[in-house]
Amino acid sequence: MKLLKKVKSLEVKRCFVISNRFTSKKMRKDALKKHITTPAKETFSKNIAINKDAVLKLEEAALDLIISTEYRKRLKVYDSVDWHIGFVDLSEVGLWKGAGGIPKTWTHGSLSDSAKKMSSELKKIDFRLSRIRARKVVSEIISLRTIIKKEKYLLPIILPGGTISTCRKGMLKMKGDIDDGCMRSLAFAINGDKKIKAYIGTKREENA
Repeated sequence: MKLLKKVKSLEVKRCFVISNRFTSKKMRKDALKKHITTPAKETFSKNIAINKDAVLKLEEAALDLIISTEYRKRLKVYDSVDWHIGFVDLSEVGLWKGAGGIPKTWTHGSLSDSAKKMSSELKKIDFRLSRIRARKVVSEIISLRTIIKKEKYLLPIILPGGTISTCRKGMLKMKGDIDDGCMRSLAFAINGDKKIKAYIGTKREENA
């Protein structure tokens, strides 16, 4: 891991809420109603701007309420670590167990392992694999990657390995766990990226 700049937890909370507003089930359903399967780049950029404008007006207490309502333990963890923007190697971090509906065995190891496994398996003609949500999502992210990578509030969020026990229970312990942005990270890895830019959480005693 390479830590570049220390940031406040507020920035990470904004990132989490913005990215989840943008990728929420409700928004996906609305898009489907309009028969939009892959948003045009112009539409995608406008949606990001609209969501940023709404979320950046919120006080931290409001962000905390949103995050804790979704998963209370996440808020506690976000407030307990130090945060930096930096880069991680694909071999240092892992996805949530079964992220995006992919088989849990594909997420047992590192992000690098998961990307290789998915790339290999999705080349096969198998009806069961066609129903995996990640298959469509990853393709959409790759097509919009140049926009996504420029937006700091769409960076993946990485916690110290094992911080949230349910994240990778039964999986290989990694240096970092991707708490949010698993599909973005997977898409970048499949597209050939060797490192991922992200918000990186570190245990405070490590920085003392």
